[in-house]
Amino acid sequence: MHHIQKLRRITGPYNLNTYFLVCKESRKAVIIDPGGKAEEVADFIRKNDIIPDKVLLTHGHADQFFSMAAFKKIAGIPYCLHEADDDFFKKPEIRSKMKRSLGLPPPYPADIRMKDGDTVNFGCCELSVIHTPGHTPGSVCLLCEDHLFTGDTLFVGEAGRTDLPGGNLNCLIDSIRVKILPLDKKTVILPAHHHTNDPPRSTLEQEMKTNIHITDFILDEF
Repeated sequence: MHHIQKLRRITGPYNLNTYFLVCKESRKAVIIDPGGKAEEVADFIRKNDIIPDKVLLTHGHADQFFSMAAFKKIAGIPYCLHEADDDFFKKPEIRSKMKRSLGLPPPYPADIRMKDGDTVNFGCCELSVIHTPGHTPGSVCLLCEDHLFTGDTLFVGEAGRTDLPGGNLNCLIDSIRVKILPLDKKTVILPAHHHTNDPPRSTLEQEMKTNIHITDFILDEF
């Protein structure tokens, strides 16, 4: 990532990894899954000389962005969510269930609806959107050069839960098989969460050897 500066913040009880991908030339940046207080995110942006361009949510759960409304007032930038999650989480019964499960309703509506294969530009840099349903109907991974930001689709050694509304284990496994495993084995895996004692990153090659959702559920050879 020669033209991109990658920064990370960890916030909240779920160890949410917020990533800032910054174009070194323009300082324009995309913010992936911003957690924590809006003022703290804004302060981090100022201290690192970042010009925020877009917020990208890997899925529509509230823990990916606890302070969406407040941050939008501060930064004035659009947030992007896959169209399937944007549709799913607008349903009143789903919003009610998610509020009971996570304490906050999902963010809705999106300013920009993403879909599989979209390219997101920031300054002279770009990343691509890969739709990986299973954790939620509109979960995505974001591929920027050789770095894959996997949200709650794939963690280090495990994968996202599928017991919340919209989750589907078979769909999640299929997403990993079809959308992630064909990527270059040197691809760096950067999940939205990690356990305190676990490394915050991995590689696809390592996950194919040690991740139980791959070794125990997926039998295909790559």
